[in-house]
Amino acid sequence: MCPHLATAARAVLIALLAAAAVFAVVTTGEMAEARLGERLASEARHRGEIYAQSLEGAIERFGYLPAAAALDLNVRRALVQPDDPKLVATVNAYLETLNRAAGATVLYLIDPSGMTIASSNWNTRETYVGVDFSYRPYFTEAMAGHTGRFYAIGTLTGVPGYFITAPVVIDGAVRGVVATKVNLDPLEAVWQEAADRVLVTDDHGIVFLASDPRFKFHATRPIDAATALEMEKTRQYGRPSYPLLNLGTVETVGGVPLIAASDVAPRGRVIADDKALVPYGWHLLLFADAAPLELAGRTARVGMTLGFGVLGLIGLYGWQHLRRARESLAARTALEAAQRELEAKVAARTADLTAANGKLAGEIEERRRAEADLRAAQDELVQAAKMATLGQMAAGITHELNQPLTALRGLADNAGKLLEQGREEEAQANLGRITAMVDRLGKITGQLRAFARKSSSQTVPVDVAAAVAESLAILAPRIRVAGIGVATDLDAMATTVRFEPIRLSQVVVNLVGNALDAVKGHPRAWVGLSTRREGGRIVLSVEDNGPGLPEATLPRIFDPFFTTKPAGEGLGLGLPISLAIAREFGATLTARARAGGGLRFDLVIGSGGERGRRPAPAGKDAPCVLSAPPSSPSPSRTRPPGRAWCWWTTKRSSASPSSRRWSWPASRFRPSTAWMRPCPPSAATFPAWW
Repeated sequence: MCPHLATAARAVLIALLAAAAVFAVVTTGEMAEARLGERLASEARHRGEIYAQSLEGAIERFGYLPAAAALDLNVRRALVQPDDPKLVATVNAYLETLNRAAGATVLYLIDPSGMTIASSNWNTRETYVGVDFSYRPYFTEAMAGHTGRFYAIGTLTGVPGYFITAPVVIDGAVRGVVATKVNLDPLEAVWQEAADRVLVTDDHGIVFLASDPRFKFHATRPIDAATALEMEKTRQYGRPSYPLLNLGTVETVGGVPLIAASDVAPRGRVIADDKALVPYGWHLLLFADAAPLELAGRTARVGMTLGFGVLGLIGLYGWQHLRRARESLAARTALEAAQRELEAKVAARTADLTAANGKLAGEIEERRRAEADLRAAQDELVQAAKMATLGQMAAGITHELNQPLTALRGLADNAGKLLEQGREEEAQANLGRITAMVDRLGKITGQLRAFARKSSSQTVPVDVAAAVAESLAILAPRIRVAGIGVATDLDAMATTVRFEPIRLSQVVVNLVGNALDAVKGHPRAWVGLSTRREGGRIVLSVEDNGPGLPEATLPRIFDPFFTTKPAGEGLGLGLPISLAIAREFGATLTARARAGGGLRFDLVIGSGGERGRRPAPAGKDAPCVLSAPPSSPSPSRTRPPGRAWCWWTTKRSSASPSSRRWSWPASRFRPSTAWMRPCPPSAATFPAWW
C-alpha cells in the first residue's frame, strides 16, 4: 500500500474511533441520567404521597368534631332557646371542654342567621361570640345540609386555618351549624425542615400552604375577575391581589422532565410532582432538587471520557510499540491471571463472611435464649423474694390468725351452751360474731395469697392508694408488734400509675420492710410514705428516721447481696429486685440521705393519665395517721399496753394532728373517755381488715 493511502486510512480510522467515542460518552451520560432520574422521580412521587397523607391526617383528625358536638342535647336546645343565658353558658363550657380535649383551635355554634351564639373561646379577647359568619362558604354549605370545608384567614385573628362544619338537624330541619377551625401552621413548620419545596394550591391555583413562607398567597395561574370577586366576597385570604408565581420552563434531561428558571429554584433545576388532593379540590406541588441527576450525568460523561482517553493512550502506545506485542501479550496474560486470582480471593472472602454471618446469627439466637432464661430466673427470684418476705412475717401473721381462731373456739362453745339453755338470741349474736371473724380471716389470707401469686409483666392502671393500703395490710403484723409509727401523705393529684399491681405492692413492701428494719430499736422510730406528681410522672417516697448509711456506702445500696443487717436477717436482694422491677416497668428507683437522719427512697413511675382530684374526705372518713403508743399517757386515759393510737386529722400530713385522738382497736378496748373513738376502716392509712 502506498504511504499516502496508509496515512489516509489511519486518519479515517482515527476519525471513526473519535466519533464512536463521542457517541458513547453522550449515550452513557444520558443513560446515567435516565436511570437516576427515574429513581429520583419515583422517590419524589413517594414523598409527595407522604406529604399528602400528613396533610390529610392533620385535617381529618378533627373531621368528627363538629358532627359530634351537633349531637349534644344542650347544643340543640341552645339553637331553640338562644336567649337563655344559663343554657348558652352551659354550651360555652361544653364547647371549651370538648375543644380542649380534641386539641382543635376553636369550636363554635352558629345560628341560622350566621351569628355565633356560643364558642370555646367565649372568655378570650378574640371570642367568636356575636360574630357574623354568614358570608363564609362553610356556613352556607352546612345550612344546605352538607359538611362544609373551607380554608381561609380568620377575619378576627388573622390566623389562617381549615374550617370544618356540620349541620345541626332538629326535627328534620337544619337549625344551626357547628364549626371548628384546624391550625395547619405546625404542619408547615415540619415541612420547612425538609429539603423538598412543597406548595399546596386551592382550586383557584393560589398557594396557601408552603414550606417556604415567601411563596404563600401567590397565584400559579392568572386570577380572573369573577374568581377575585368571589374571594373578596368570602374574605378568604383578605388580600387585594395575588402575585403570579413563575413555575419556570420544562427541560427534559435523560428522559426526565425538569423545571428550570422558576421562582421556586431560580438558580437550578428541580424535579416536579403534582399530587391532586381530590377530597379538597387542592393540588400538592413537590419540587425536589435535581442536582444529583445533573451530577450523575456529568460524572458518567467525565468517566467515559477518561476511559476513552486511557484507551486512546493504550492504543497509541500499542501502535507505536508494535514490535513489543509479544511482551504486551504476556503482560495481558499475567493481568488476567491476577484478575482470576483476585476473583477467587473475593469468592473465598465472601464465603468466610457468609459463614461468619451464620455464626453471628446463631450467637444472637443464643443471646435471646439467654435473655429469656435470665428473665425467667429473675421472675423466680422475685417470687422467692416475696416468699422470703412472707416468711419474715410468719410470726406476726400466725399471731393475727391465732387470736380470731381462739375467739372462734370460745364463741362456738358459748353458742352451743346458749342453744342448750334456749337462749337463741344470744346464740344468734355469737354466730354473727363468728361470721365477722371468719370474714376477717378470709381478708387476711386473701391479701397474703394475692401477694404470693406470680404476676405478669403487663402494665395496667394501678391505684396508688390501694397499692399502699394493700402493702401496709401485708406488713400490719410487723408494724403493730414493733410499735413503729407509719404515716402516709398521699397527693390527691397522684392517683393512678402504669404498673403491675402485685409487683408494685412487692416494691412497696420491700421498701417499707427495709425502713422498719432500719428504725428498729431507734427512739421515736418513724416511717413515712408519700406521693406527689411531677409533670407526667408520679413519685412514691418511703423514708425513715433511722441511722441512715455513710456517704461512701450509699452508692452500693442496690448491689446484689449487699446488706448492713446482721447475719441471718437478710440476703441483700430486696433492693436489687425492687430496682429490677422498677426498670422493667420504665420506672426509676433512687436512694438518698435525709437531712434529719435516715434514708429516703423515691420510686418515679409513669402516670396512668388520671388527673382528676379526689374529693377530700371529711368527718368520720377523714384520713388517719398510724402512730406508735404515746410514751407517757395520761393516768386518766388508760389504754392496754402495746396498742396503737390514731390521731384524727383533716390533713394528709402527720405533722399537725388536731386536738382529737382516737384509740384502736375498739373491738378489744373500751375507751375511757367520751372523746376516744376507733379509727374508721376507710382511713387512708389503715387496711380494711384493721
